[in-house]
Amino acid sequence: MSLFERKARPLTRDVASLRDDRLFIVACDDTFAPKQYFDFFRITRVKIHVVPTTDGTSAAAHVLDRPLQFDHEPDDELWMLLDTDHCAQGTHLQGFVTALRDAKQKGVNVALSKPCFELWLLFHHQHESSVGELSTAADVEVQLRAHLGAYNKTRLNAAHYPLESVVEAHTRASRLDAAVVGGDIPAANTSRVYRLLEAIVQKALPSQLPPPLRDIHR
Repeated sequence: MSLFERKARPLTRDVASLRDDRLFIVACDDTFAPKQYFDFFRITRVKIHVVPTTDGTSAAAHVLDRPLQFDHEPDDELWMLLDTDHCAQGTHLQGFVTALRDAKQKGVNVALSKPCFELWLLFHHQHESSVGELSTAADVEVQLRAHLGAYNKTRLNAAHYPLESVVEAHTRASRLDAAVVGGDIPAANTSRVYRLLEAIVQKALPSQLPPPLRDIHR
């Protein structure tokens, strides 16, 4: 059996229940923060398997290859989490654009953050109107530390991201993104992780969701 076959998934339920589970395979260009963040979620019958970058190959084309290695069923979803910081400019831009195009062709959804995933984390604590001048990942991390006292992407603290604040982050991110121009590569700061969150909660019945997340279910 291949490493990537369905029975190799890191699931807590027995094999007989797999046909009823909904799986999200989420590849990211980060090694630490996204995996820890989504490991905080516990939703009945929905599994979120984050594939981090562990070998230093964080270019979008490499990230795209990772979810495609997994066998998956029609109702499962493949996603990429990508940052624009350093990757959507200069000599990297063409490869980034090509990866976004290839993702569409291969049915892989993209949740892009400009400049970085940490902007999504910041939306748990800060209004979207105040993030426009944060031009780099370092700028965003400074703001996170200002709110949290400390920030270390290798050791996220679940207490900093309670489900009530996840709903706030969804509201702020979706509201900001609606006003951002630029299409697949936004012209201003935004985080489209809210789209992944919406897709996750839609795979569960409202009764299966933790109460705060029911506000996101439509």
